[in-house]
Amino acid sequence: MTRIPYLKIICLSVILFTHQGCSEDILTQTPDHVISESLVVNSVEKLQNLLTGSYNEISSEAYLGRALYKRAAVKGPDFRFVKTTYNPRNYEQTEYRYEESSNNNGSGYDMWLQCYKAIGNLNLILDNIDAAEGNDSERQQIKAEALALRGMVYFDLARTFAYPWIKEGGSAQGLPLKLTSSELVVERSSLEETYEHIISDLEAGAELIEENTWTAESTKYMTRTGIHALLARVYLYKQDWENALQYAQMVLAVKGEADLMGVNAYVFNDYTSESLFEISIDSENSVGSNGLGAQFDFREGGQGDVIATQTFVDLLQTYEGDPRAALLTGDKEGANAAFVKYINREGGSGLSIHNVPVIRLSEIYLIAAEACAHGATGGESQALVYLNMLISKRTTDFDVHKATESGEALRDRIAQERRRELALEGHGVYDFIRTGRDIIRLESDHVNTGVNANNLDISASSYKTIYPIPASEIEASGMKQTEGY
Repeated sequence: MTRIPYLKIICLSVILFTHQGCSEDILTQTPDHVISESLVVNSVEKLQNLLTGSYNEISSEAYLGRALYKRAAVKGPDFRFVKTTYNPRNYEQTEYRYEESSNNNGSGYDMWLQCYKAIGNLNLILDNIDAAEGNDSERQQIKAEALALRGMVYFDLARTFAYPWIKEGGSAQGLPLKLTSSELVVERSSLEETYEHIISDLEAGAELIEENTWTAESTKYMTRTGIHALLARVYLYKQDWENALQYAQMVLAVKGEADLMGVNAYVFNDYTSESLFEISIDSENSVGSNGLGAQFDFREGGQGDVIATQTFVDLLQTYEGDPRAALLTGDKEGANAAFVKYINREGGSGLSIHNVPVIRLSEIYLIAAEACAHGATGGESQALVYLNMLISKRTTDFDVHKATESGEALRDRIAQERRRELALEGHGVYDFIRTGRDIIRLESDHVNTGVNANNLDISASSYKTIYPIPASEIEASGMKQTEGY
């Protein structure tokens, strides 16, 4: 299918969201149908433009381009803030200290707005794709990608603004589900209903989407294997271990051991052999120093305001020859605690011109291991197979570091491996929350950061682990605030 460069759709997105996304009551806003009909719904080609715009919205610094990944890092035990170079970013310090409120919730307001902005885009596509004039195969592909993207966005909203499945199961508060462009939403669904919708969107997308091509750069768009990978992640959060394993195995039937990066080839450039879905960032949609890479990299004019704690540095030193330890470099405090996974591909002027991985093959091995360790088919013996497959690619002395644990020790080992492998990829604190593990941050790791010792340790069940719904949204729609806030 012909793809339209990001630059060509920016004006379209801006016009649409001037009407649809900038108001505080984004969920109850009715779009301007004159604009949408004239610019968007007439043809498959125009809806393709809008789909490209949706990928661009997802890459925003208010969502995957910075906010979610940075939040996941600084609220856990492995990363901390240092004094900023350009501005104090007090709103992010609020998150770091677990001091959010409905009126002051760090990046929460921007992320909420950006995600529903993207959902609004995707709803316009899905409302109009069946009647649009154009090629039928392209129509089906657009619909498939839009469904899958909507499911992914709702999942990221759910794990950020709703309590985890482990706390109250499906009876917990879920999200307001806006499923058409004209729908007025004032009620929150249950978490069960939210997950049902997420899974339904992803499964429908996987059924409609064309077969994988695995051509160069193909994973910057949704693919069938990418959707299966996301479904494995969703079921893991839902603690549906059998389905998590099933979808992980679908991915591993297509991408396997030979595609894992090894100790001599662990480089985070674009479209690695492990890529299942990643967000494309180039000079047209990069946000420079506001982007992800600049947050962790102090070189070439980057801000480097988030660095590894000693706890994480020590974790990376566990295995002999671990290539992940080589990602540590000089930080702004003069130590070697900058963890540089995202490297600007165009020199210092761009700062954050690099792709953002959404899901990689390494995560699929870890999902399969965790599912089996919790009782999915194959049990602990198969969990060790999946886990050791990855460990063998992350050490020069596998015989020494091979996993042999069982029971709770095995589940802890998998969690520890996720911390090493998936650092700065949007997991971090979410892994603690979804598994019900308290977040323990050593005082010695957070000296001179402005965080009071009383704000370091947080119970996994605390309301402070998730964002409150922005107060302006509560006031505009009348929906219930999250319990605890």
